[in-house]
Parts: sequence; C-alpha cells; structure tokens
Amino acid sequence: MANQSRIRFNQEDDDEIKKYMKVFGHLPNCNTLVSEKMNKRISPKRIRQRWTNNLDPRLCLDPFDEIEKLYMIDWVKKYKIQNPSADKIPWKKLIQEIKVKFGKLYSENKVKNFWHSKQRQKGRNPSGINHDVSYSPQYNNGQGSSEIKRDPKMEISKILN
Repeated sequence: MANQSRIRFNQEDDDEIKKYMKVFGHLPNCNTLVSEKMNKRISPKRIRQRWTNNLDPRLCLDPFDEIEKLYMIDWVKKYKIQNPSADKIPWKKLIQEIKVKFGKLYSENKVKNFWHSKQRQKGRNPSGINHDVSYSPQYNNGQGSSEIKRDPKMEISKILN
C-alpha cells in the first residue's frame, strides 16, 4: 500500500467520505467501514481526521470572534491554575464547552492552531517581528541546527526603509 500520508484528498474523496458517513456515521467503527467501502485507499485514521477537521457539516468554519478568543484564553489559563501538574490541555473538553456556550462546533485543529499561534506571539516584541532569529526554514535549512542565520529581509534597517 502506498504511503497514505502523502496522498492528497480530492473532491471525489471528500464526496465519498460524506456519502458513507451519512450511512455509517452513527456506528462506533464508522471510519473502518468507510475505508472498506473506499477499497482501503484511505486509512480509517485519515478518514476520521478529514471528517472531524474539515468535512463534518456541523463544523463552524467562521473565524473566531473576539469573545470566543478571550473565552479560550481564559479557559486555558483557569485550567492551568486548577491543574498545575497537567502537561496537556484537554482540547476536546474546551471544544465542547465552546459548543455549549456559543452554539458553535469548531474543529480541534482550529482551536489548537489558535492557541499555539497566541503562544508564539507572546515571545515576539510588540511589532510582531522577532529581529534576532529567523524562523524561516530557508535560512535555517529547516533543521534545528546550532548555527542560526539571520533573514536579511528581517533586518531592522530594511524594515524601516
């Protein structure tokens, strides 16, 4: 079997997954059944990920509004205070609480991406540009090498001119 992580989903795949999820979605092994109906071209795990992050018609695809953003930040802050030894955030619990409070179901990916982008922004200066280190893989060879090269486009003199 080909390396499935490299296979891209196309509209036909999405349509097939939607069709079979309407039939089998209520069953506990629905992703396996969908995979079998699709001749195992796509693994059950990838079907589940595609469904829960992109195709489920209940998902809200709108961007977060400010109240939802503040709620997530506050929720995680309170969770960390109440559970100082916890090393993981229970994203599914947060998603369900957002659904109850705001009536919107967001994907786990969307919530996590929001949170992690906020965490990255914390480390930057108020202008949003880190002048010391380039995070661009083209300047650091995409690796965690000990030698960090500066991105010439990010030099302060270039930005100000």
